[in-house]
Amino acid sequence: MKKLSYVIILFFLIGCAGHQLKALEGMPPETPVQRVNLKGEDCIWTPDLIRVKHGNHVILDVESIDRDYNFRLKGYNLRFKIPKGKKVSAEFYASRAGTFEFGCYIEKGSRYLWGGMVGTLIVE
Repeated sequence: MKKLSYVIILFFLIGCAGHQLKALEGMPPETPVQRVNLKGEDCIWTPDLIRVKHGNHVILDVESIDRDYNFRLKGYNLRFKIPKGKKVSAEFYASRAGTFEFGCYIEKGSRYLWGGMVGTLIVE
């Protein structure tokens, strides 16, 4: 049983790392870093509007206060889980200007549905 638990944890970590690596593809060395703090509480993201500079290496520090959340940033292939009471950092290269949704998603087989907790990322 212990061995199975380790395999599941390893699979989860590799899966999350794979999404993060894809989100950093094409990032040149010495790219400016922009750090963003985001908090999930009572099914609300604070802030629910984030602005970042086009071409920056963005580090999201996402904290869950009251429950487990699934985080997804559309357009940047970034998905990860935030356990209750924890902070998770994820990175992406803001290579495309525009407006993108982020939110808490519900997994339904191979599909992802928004869970009602949605925010906006603007890359300018």
